[in-house]
Amino acid sequence: MENNFSAENSLRLITETIERSRRTMAKNSGKPMILWGSLVAATSIVIWALWTKTGTPMWNLLWFAMSALGGIFTHQLTRNREKVPATEISRILGKVWMWFGIFATGFYVLLWVVALIRYAAHIDGVVTVEMTMLLTMMMGLCGAISGSVMNCKTVSACSVVATALSVIFVLLVPDGSPLQILTFLILGVFALIIPGVILQRKANA
Repeated sequence: MENNFSAENSLRLITETIERSRRTMAKNSGKPMILWGSLVAATSIVIWALWTKTGTPMWNLLWFAMSALGGIFTHQLTRNREKVPATEISRILGKVWMWFGIFATGFYVLLWVVALIRYAAHIDGVVTVEMTMLLTMMMGLCGAISGSVMNCKTVSACSVVATALSVIFVLLVPDGSPLQILTFLILGVFALIIPGVILQRKANA
């Protein structure tokens, strides 16, 4: 009887620890989401303006600068926050966004590699890849998964809405237009800033 009671207590303790970790992670996610959403939105506007003015998409390289800057800001923002013990939940979230970064960066690099190969081999023709649509779907999926893992319906719902609006926007804008980069403005606002503000208000309540 005592063994059964101990097992039940252990299971209850594990469940409470997981839920407490989820709540703490959700509370700590508000400010970083607002930060990254603001960076994504601002960077997309800057790239759109420079791309429109100069006529070259090379300004997309500013995304790498944004990532580095965001990493620095995030470190400063989160160094004094409440610490959350490493759990399977935190590891899953970390890996979800780690693989998003790897796939997004790797795909962009592969496009350049293929372009160089085609140039060296004198292969004519244009390879068209809807990278904005691809990144939009990937980012929306990662956001929805993160909301589900944290048991936060707000994050998942905002990610779904942001993805739907972004896909509609991409399909309405002509291919190759600098306006397509503003898709990430939509994602930054609806998938990051808005749910981040909601989570931060809940944390401060």
